[in-house]
Amino acid sequence: MSEQDRPGPPDDEPLIGGTSSGTPPPAGGSPSPPSRDPGEGGRVIGVPPDPEPRTVDPWESQHLRRSTPDLRTYGRDGPRAGYYGATRRSLGRTAAAYFFTIAALVIGGILIFLLFRVLNDNGDEPPVEPTVVAVTPEARIETPSPGQRLTVDEELTVIVSVVSGEDIVRFELLITGITKDQVFTSRVTAENTYAAVLTARFEAAGVYDLVVLAYTASGDEIQTDPIQVVVVPSPEETPEPSTTALVVGVTELRTGPSGEYNQAGTLEPGQVITVTGRTRDQQWLQLENGLWVRLNAVDIDPGDLAGLPDVDAPPPPSPTPTPPPTPVDTGDSEGNGESDPDSTTTPTATPTSTAPLNAPDFIPTNAVLLDRGATLRVTITNTSTNSFSGAIVVRVEEVPDDPDEVATPIELAENLSMEPNDTAALNFTIDPPVTEQITVRVTVDPDDAVAESSEDNNQVDFIVVPPFAGPDLSLAAVVSGDVLRVTIANAGDPLSTNDARLVISVPGETTTRTISPLAIGEGESVEIDDIAVPQTGEAIRITLFIDGVNEGSTSVPNPNVVDIPPETPTPDTGEGSGDEGPEEPDLGDGS
Repeated sequence: MSEQDRPGPPDDEPLIGGTSSGTPPPAGGSPSPPSRDPGEGGRVIGVPPDPEPRTVDPWESQHLRRSTPDLRTYGRDGPRAGYYGATRRSLGRTAAAYFFTIAALVIGGILIFLLFRVLNDNGDEPPVEPTVVAVTPEARIETPSPGQRLTVDEELTVIVSVVSGEDIVRFELLITGITKDQVFTSRVTAENTYAAVLTARFEAAGVYDLVVLAYTASGDEIQTDPIQVVVVPSPEETPEPSTTALVVGVTELRTGPSGEYNQAGTLEPGQVITVTGRTRDQQWLQLENGLWVRLNAVDIDPGDLAGLPDVDAPPPPSPTPTPPPTPVDTGDSEGNGESDPDSTTTPTATPTSTAPLNAPDFIPTNAVLLDRGATLRVTITNTSTNSFSGAIVVRVEEVPDDPDEVATPIELAENLSMEPNDTAALNFTIDPPVTEQITVRVTVDPDDAVAESSEDNNQVDFIVVPPFAGPDLSLAAVVSGDVLRVTIANAGDPLSTNDARLVISVPGETTTRTISPLAIGEGESVEIDDIAVPQTGEAIRITLFIDGVNEGSTSVPNPNVVDIPPETPTPDTGEGSGDEGPEEPDLGDGS
């Protein structure tokens, strides 16, 4: 270990007031005076020498220099650093550290104590239940206002508002006791407030009572106060002017107001026709079927004639082209094969077929699918003023979407007797049945076997749709004493619903019987009994509603009304059970 690495000052440097490294004084003796011998190193002036230090190896010396407080080497390195530059931590800083540590422990303990106190308090107290505010159910019709007037067939919008503590799942509009509309959704306008919009139309004028029923999720019913609306007749449309005329002589009907148009039939003297228009020169009259007749063939009031509107003539028919003349060889040629330029040629006329004056005119007017698409019913009309009796052929065929596809036609021949403007229906069996929308082409007299006044209107295309397959319900009711029994029969597809209601109504009184669920198979029936017979009203009307739709109704006499005369007048003996309704009472002795 070098001199400069040794802690403290060098041994040979005197230090005033320090201790020297000389030998200890003898026991009991006085200390020797300071030696001035230059050979004695490490002496200190006026200080006895220190005890002999023990030998310290370099590693230990370095570590002691850094960690031993006596060597005063804390925090410093380098030559003589331990002696001159080392410092010791002050007592104030140590006390502050202890103080903050103790304070942190005390505060942490207080927080833990408070946490356990809060947890224990929450476990002992019961949970706080929310306060339930009672809501008084209420329903009112916002629009229309009481006494509002509307016309027949005008749509009425009914807005209803309901206050309820439960969700509203269905609204039902009743007009004079009969359901006209239902909605199964509602709009929340405020807390516990629901609104809905319903619609209705009125087929006849009168005063009607409107009531809206609201049903909650639990099945409770909330009813509005009834209001009345007044329905007035619709303003009458101005009819098209028309008048009648009397045919005074045999005359022909034309498709236009001149002899250039095709003949479409004849009129006989004494016939009464309806005239709807005239030409501007008043020489021709148009009939309600669109055909034309000469004015001089009918007797018409001049004032009525003046009130008819002027009608433009339809486009005239296309003229039949005349073939070029055919040259005729007269035989006066000179043998050179050339014809005589002075020879005359006579044109050859092309004969044209002319329909008889009493010819009919057939037009297909309708086509509809029946029996779930297994039957196609075609209606044809004789638009001529002439009657027809004889055989007629009608052809039907599907019009394919692909123009290259060829359809197989079906023909049906029938012996028909048709008066002017009469119709006839022909049923075609379709196998397999039609299950989707198709286009069919109907042709009357496809081979032109019947001479008609017009051969250009015998073919018409129709779009047909299969009928809806569903239940076919009917009602029957009978009164037995004070009990009304209603039988619901189903002749169609099976029925299954959760919304079926019977509405029993008499003037001034209406009751509703809900049937939920209702299931009726094909060909089956269900009897609903235990319905009380109303005490008023001459006749009881029973109406069946399925999913809000009127499926049928029936009526039975009310036996509780004693002032109704029986169907067969008989003396009233006071006997009879009342179960036999209008039947004649038993006048015998009952044996």
